[in-house]
Amino acid sequence: MKKETLAGKIWGLIYPMLIYLGTTIIVTMVIQIGSLVYWKVTGQMKDTNEINALLQSKAMLFTFLSALCTAPILALFRKRDINKEKAWNIYKKYEMVNPVKYLLIIPFGVFTMIWANMFVSILTMFMPEFMLDSYMGTQQAIFGSSIAIQFLAGGIMGPIVEELLFRGLIYNRAKRMTGVVPAAIISAVLFGVFHGNWVQAPYAMIVGIMAVFVYEKYKSITAPILFHMSANIMATGMSYLANGLAEGQTETADISVAGQLISACSSMFINLALAVGVGIIINKVVRAKEVK
Repeated sequence: MKKETLAGKIWGLIYPMLIYLGTTIIVTMVIQIGSLVYWKVTGQMKDTNEINALLQSKAMLFTFLSALCTAPILALFRKRDINKEKAWNIYKKYEMVNPVKYLLIIPFGVFTMIWANMFVSILTMFMPEFMLDSYMGTQQAIFGSSIAIQFLAGGIMGPIVEELLFRGLIYNRAKRMTGVVPAAIISAVLFGVFHGNWVQAPYAMIVGIMAVFVYEKYKSITAPILFHMSANIMATGMSYLANGLAEGQTETADISVAGQLISACSSMFINLALAVGVGIIINKVVRAKEVK
């Protein structure tokens, strides 16, 4: 089996993202067309504003269904990559790390999510309006969906398909070209850009780098998936509780920008220290042994 050309390697970093995007577009179009046909046949044709509002509220459902369709395809691509690595005599197989040690990933994901979110909150205080506006559509799509869909799409299927895509395929392919550190940066940057807005991009890049860390320590795609799930599920739960508390308040506290900045910085550094602490423990106690 011949090795890939440079152009082929670069294309290999791009086309998996295009497949995911294409699947999302196709799934969305099929559901939209099916809905329009159903409304017309049943005499429930809605006006344009009603249609747009309804479809907007189903955006996370489209994401869930797209991820469900794409995950098996990406898993097959990863299996094909492994077969290539075996043919090139560069594939390494590792014993499974003690399952108990996987529990360390959960607090690592939670603390990383919190400090990264606080970091982004600080950045948004200084972002120009056009950067903040780039997140509005995504924000409406997420919080316009039911909490169940938010958990299923953002907390379960999203991490599975995104880790298969960005760590399982893109990171591993980039690592063959450049080594661990450049590949981690490449996959993290692409992960950030893939989110399509200025607000989520920095957070996604941080998560991408940390996902590579646990991937390399545990030598299993299960590790970054669990890390990503832990971060997203906790973020979804915290947002839900925060929105519930906000709705129950009759008055909002008037906190100065300086007060918000101090609060965000304090939370960021505390959770960063906790994440680093758990990361040090993982680095010390987790050793994936290569199968000879």
